[in-house]
Amino acid sequence: MKLLAVLEATTGHFAKHGISSPRLQSELLIAHALSLPRLQLYLQFERELSASELENLRGLVRRRASREPIQHIIGSAGFSGLTLLCGKEALIPRPETELLVEHAARVLENQPPGLVIDVGTGTGAIPLALARKRPEHGYLGLDISIEALGLARKNAAHVPSAPPAGTSVDWRESNLLQHVTNKAQLITANLPYLTPEEIANAEPEVRHDPPLALDGGKDGLDLIRRLIPQAFHLAPTLLLECGPMQTETVARMAKDVGFTQTAIHPDLTARPRFVEASRSR
Repeated sequence: MKLLAVLEATTGHFAKHGISSPRLQSELLIAHALSLPRLQLYLQFERELSASELENLRGLVRRRASREPIQHIIGSAGFSGLTLLCGKEALIPRPETELLVEHAARVLENQPPGLVIDVGTGTGAIPLALARKRPEHGYLGLDISIEALGLARKNAAHVPSAPPAGTSVDWRESNLLQHVTNKAQLITANLPYLTPEEIANAEPEVRHDPPLALDGGKDGLDLIRRLIPQAFHLAPTLLLECGPMQTETVARMAKDVGFTQTAIHPDLTARPRFVEASRSR
């Protein structure tokens, strides 16, 4: 069976199973199965796939059609110019969070070298992406999950996501900022902010992420509510990602603990998504 026919059949199969961007998903999966860059597929449409290649691909297609995330199947995800290793240990980095990195890079611009703390670091996506943009700063990624920290350490040693030589990036097990005394220039966090109802109604792929990385409690704000006063004492600026219906509440929480300025920034679909809170140094 020729590659083009396989691609077209896979695209139709994925569309039938309700998978978004079925053509792109098919290309990514086939390229992974054949160990090819995706664009190389277009140069090999007439290639006949062997029986073993087809059998291997069928298994991958079944997994994706069952709504297992493609990032888990191929083992990686693109994020802010990096290729991050992904797995069941941590939340798959979302494209929206790339904007949090951009806002953080802006906050750090023209600042003297200092420490940036990322709370709930998961794959290590935020500090590793920031380290590429602002290598003069040091980074500390915190997570309560030992498994997630193991994945973050792997990403820090993985060439497509490793920080520049000489940039300090450390990892530590921690329940939010409990017992952390390091003063920082900036604290970032993309904590769990979904409610149980939102988790139950989410796309099947979302439920492959660890529950610990999704569940924000009854109103989705349990962890954010705890983090804000902790962060106030350690850094002059806090950047948080949260749900579109939560940003106003989160901004008020930040003002209530003493952050004098707050700003709400939109995500890629123009919905309010990020809260930036700051105080005098």
